Amino acid sequence: MFSVTHFRSEFIYQGTATIIRKVTMVQFMLVMVLTGTGVGIFNAPLWMAPFFIITGYVAGYNHNGEVVLKRLAAYLIVWVRQFIGMPQIVNVQAEWDTVRGRAEQQQIRGALTATVIVE
Repeated sequence: MFSVTHFRSEFIYQGTATIIRKVTMVQFMLVMVLTGTGVGIFNAPLWMAPFFIITGYVAGYNHNGEVVLKRLAAYLIVWVRQFIGMPQIVNVQAEWDTVRGRAEQQQIRGALTATVIVE
């Protein structure tokens, strides 16, 4: 039997609290929000409810430790920034690591002065 106390303790102590077997809390909430928004607010026909349920389940799926909805949002943001001509967001730490690595390699090879140009 399902009780509120059991759900609370499972939600607090586990990162992937499940409501129904194999359905995480994120998936459950996305299903509820998408179905409620689509059918309730936008007056979509009731026969479209399974589409909203499946969409919420897939969007909340945890793939390689990352929620699919976050990955889709990141792709969408990058595409929109590219479409409107805004500069791309870069990983400064990764670029700095490659520049520092090149400088160290030049010093190891015997170059007295290591000049590295950041592109």
